[in-house]
Amino acid sequence: MNIRLATLTTSLGIALSFGASGQSNTSEIELPSLNFNRLKDYVSADLFYTHDFISNSGGAKTGARNIGALDIYIESDLSKYSSVQGEFMAHYIHINQNDTRAAIGDAQGASNIDMPAQIDRVVDLWYQQNWNDNLKTLVGIHDISTEFDFTESSVGFLNSSFGISAELSALGLSIYPMTSVGTRTQYDFTDELSLKTGFYNTNVGDEKTYRSFHTGMGTNEGYVHISELAHARDDQKVALGVWNFTKSQEKLGANGQANTYGSFALYEKQIGNHIWAFGRYGWANPTVSSIQSNAAAGIVYRGIFQRKKTNDEVGLGLSSVHFSRQHLKNIAIEENSSTSPNETAYEAYYQFKPMNILSLRPDVQYIANPSGINKIKNAWAVGFRTVVEL
Repeated sequence: MNIRLATLTTSLGIALSFGASGQSNTSEIELPSLNFNRLKDYVSADLFYTHDFISNSGGAKTGARNIGALDIYIESDLSKYSSVQGEFMAHYIHINQNDTRAAIGDAQGASNIDMPAQIDRVVDLWYQQNWNDNLKTLVGIHDISTEFDFTESSVGFLNSSFGISAELSALGLSIYPMTSVGTRTQYDFTDELSLKTGFYNTNVGDEKTYRSFHTGMGTNEGYVHISELAHARDDQKVALGVWNFTKSQEKLGANGQANTYGSFALYEKQIGNHIWAFGRYGWANPTVSSIQSNAAAGIVYRGIFQRKKTNDEVGLGLSSVHFSRQHLKNIAIEENSSTSPNETAYEAYYQFKPMNILSLRPDVQYIANPSGINKIKNAWAVGFRTVVEL
């Protein structure tokens, strides 16, 4: 089913490209002719090792934890050595087991590389065809958080909700590190205005596939559709998005099923030469989603001490989730505790690069009302992230 859907999207892309240009783009394709002595000109390879040390007081369980993640990227732009106007990417990860979220008891995740079990799998394995200057079609295993509901200025924060809205990640979509097969088409109306539409398999795997090559192909669990209309330039981005599941999901605490759908909006703006500000809001149908909404905002100052602006930055942000009413009822029964409707994470970090291959990031977070369970104490989480890039 995934292959058929990808073929349909690709065919649509071809038709749109013909309509946009007014003429056929048919031409002879020159097969790649590689000089292996210049292989680095054709293929780029990057390796990142990320280590998080996080110690918390309060929460469900006090303690210190170490989390390690290895990311390997291989990318190639075929247009550099052939007439094929396409790009390829493979991304493999290894994450050691360390369940910080269970220890703190929060719903959002104080570390965006934390997992309850060891992970060894392919996160991205896709090909993108660039039909013309306006139309692109991607097919393969793809992490939607790299393109949808994305604000570039928030990537320095450790808390997961600054990467992509919590109501989306709570539904188990194709998001790092658990991804699935999908297809995404992007059409650029102008240099600043674009529309992206994607369809992704909703089966991202489970504990049995944490350490395997998993695509989700051949399942009958349906797909998730996501679209985003964005107006972006160098100093500003505004975007609106919608998403829905193609199959109904089980209701929370009730018999029957309901449609799963939601929307999101985001805005980020450069203020002067050094400051970026961002805000984002997402909403999901509370009948089937434990997290009804997520609001996040923050400010980032770049180049505070080091002369090169990309070498150091300081960030301040908050992210608050609002739990659905039925979810809170279920939690009150399961945990034998009163509940609060919101969990809010406050975060501050400073990132600097003592050398080109090394990035250091001290970080502190305060999590109020973890998971909305009142018997879990508010938590302080002090962290230190080290990133080595080769």
